[in-house]
Amino acid sequence: MKNKPLKIVYLIPGGLFNPGGMERVTILKANYLTEELGHDVSIVTTEQLGRPVFFPISEKVHLYHLDIGTYVNFGKESYLEKCISRYRKTKQYKRELTELLSTIRPDFTISTLGGLDINYLNDLKDGSIKLGELHFPGNFRQLMARKLSSAFIPNLVAKYRTRDFRNKCKRLARLIVLTEEEKSSWKNKNNIEVIPNLLSFFPEILSTCEPKKAIAVGRLVYEKGFDMLIESWKFVHEKHPDWELNIYGSGDEKENLLRLIEKNDLGSVVKIHEPSKDIYVQYLEHSLMLFSSRYLEALPMVLIEAMSCGLPLVAFDAPCGPKDIITEGVNGFLVKTGDIKTLAAKINYLIESEELRKTMGKTAWEFSLNYQADKVMERWITLFEEVKNENSR
Repeated sequence: MKNKPLKIVYLIPGGLFNPGGMERVTILKANYLTEELGHDVSIVTTEQLGRPVFFPISEKVHLYHLDIGTYVNFGKESYLEKCISRYRKTKQYKRELTELLSTIRPDFTISTLGGLDINYLNDLKDGSIKLGELHFPGNFRQLMARKLSSAFIPNLVAKYRTRDFRNKCKRLARLIVLTEEEKSSWKNKNNIEVIPNLLSFFPEILSTCEPKKAIAVGRLVYEKGFDMLIESWKFVHEKHPDWELNIYGSGDEKENLLRLIEKNDLGSVVKIHEPSKDIYVQYLEHSLMLFSSRYLEALPMVLIEAMSCGLPLVAFDAPCGPKDIITEGVNGFLVKTGDIKTLAAKINYLIESEELRKTMGKTAWEFSLNYQADKVMERWITLFEEVKNENSR
């Protein structure tokens, strides 16, 4: 007898207008669950605010845009105003989400854990099983607080919120993390499962690894470290002036990065491009994938996407993801985060070793096969069945 389709709701902080990895992966899973497996999937956002969905999404996926406006005045408010606003928006979101879930009556409600819902998710009495997907390090609030301010009170609050966040995650039926490295950072691992993200494409052809071009992809924000990558490219350019670096992304740091490129006289070889919906086309035209994040990584999908196109990797060892992907000297190189000169040295080494680039690229492609949609989603279906059976006892 065929199993009854599941009702699944994903909770996304912000909206689906972002060209980000979490948004892409959530849509990919929703598309697969509806189109391939016939389940009933909804995605709930808080900040769509009329903007179009960036990635292709199945017409069978239900979208609910609550438009809470949590971050409308972010950066314009004092710290006290932020706290008051956060309190009010949390109450509004809880009320509207409670009404929505009571109407949908899902089997599973899955939080992506970057928003306000974890504060009360475990206490909602809509009958659904509550799961969490962690797309970033569990201490991300402390990392962000240190970035924004060195003041004692905000950092103390962030420390408290991190402890509170971890305690609430322990109450979820399951917490799904993307890497073994992240799982190891949690003291209580009883409810933690590791399921990686799935790839959005597998090209029929691979990069030749012959073009004199390197690529980097991601949001143009401080934590992605593109400033360090540009600084590193100074040393690459000195030895290999005929090689180019192309950065694909958008964000608040774009103007600063453009000024840094100009300051280092790299304007002829370092270019910043808008995000691409068909980024695999760009990967295929390059020979190296570079990754310079400072922190706030879980499983960087851009690395796996590049691997699926046959590109070797050179990356900073930011927590918590590159270690699970890169085998040193086999499919790429790991560099201590912030070590600009060693990053440049590894890039130069691969530029000067075409055969090694090609060998590493082939090995990278073979590794990426672990992230095929059917393999990853089979693990999700198994998890759904296990948790549902546990809750029916």
